[in-house]
Amino acid sequence: MNDLKVICLVDDTPSPGYRGEHGIAFYLESRCLRMLFDTGQTGDVLLANADRAGLDLGWLGLIVLSHGHYDHAGGLMKALGRSGTVRLLAHEDAFGPKFNVKDGAPKDIGIPFNVRDLWRHCDVTLTRMPFPICDGIATTGEVPRVIPFERPDGRLLEKYKDALHVDPLKDDQSLVVTTDEGLLLICGCCHAGVVNTLELVKSQHGRYPYAIAGGLHLGSADDARIAATIEAFRRAGVKKLIPGHCSGKKIGDAAAAAGIEVTPLYAGMRLV
Repeated sequence: MNDLKVICLVDDTPSPGYRGEHGIAFYLESRCLRMLFDTGQTGDVLLANADRAGLDLGWLGLIVLSHGHYDHAGGLMKALGRSGTVRLLAHEDAFGPKFNVKDGAPKDIGIPFNVRDLWRHCDVTLTRMPFPICDGIATTGEVPRVIPFERPDGRLLEKYKDALHVDPLKDDQSLVVTTDEGLLLICGCCHAGVVNTLELVKSQHGRYPYAIAGGLHLGSADDARIAATIEAFRRAGVKKLIPGHCSGKKIGDAAAAAGIEVTPLYAGMRLV
């Protein structure tokens, strides 16, 4: 797949000449499709960095959302303004009310518009299932929670029947890309847990990914969870880690110490 391109357009850390913001977005291009995986927080950074990279988002055919948080989907409307009508793919729960407890009070962190607002702009597909896209690109769909140490973050809440509950973030999904080197797993925040996600990829594709890129939501993970995650990477044969956004520093340091190649993610990076 020598014509495959995977480029990070939004991350908290930018490369020279690019802009950064708290969020993430990837551009993918293959023989059959140009697409976005997430859109960042504002859309302004996404569009500016696409221009800087020389990418014409007017030719997009698909936008996939990793989950329903503002820093991954807040730029959607501006992306649609550039792309015109495209297909939008997300989990059924992505547009529900979502909150983060900060300073003792819940803060709204959901997608800042309703799914009904999108019908005039895109063809919306909401599904829990894995979705084959084209040319060896597919979503994982909803990730089963089978690893005991990957528990939901108690600070992240959802509203259900007018009450707030810990959000299991069933809407979290990742992207699996077949490259010449093997499978590349691209994560938005990986709220479902990166080891849970690895196991799902193995069950869906018959092998583990050789590389993992994106947000891993391990910034506040304790040493025991970091160690267990690295051991899972070792068993799975992960060769390369490209952590960004919400990953935190500890996971990259621990992976490097374990002999895994680590390259921090940044806006403007071409992964493939």
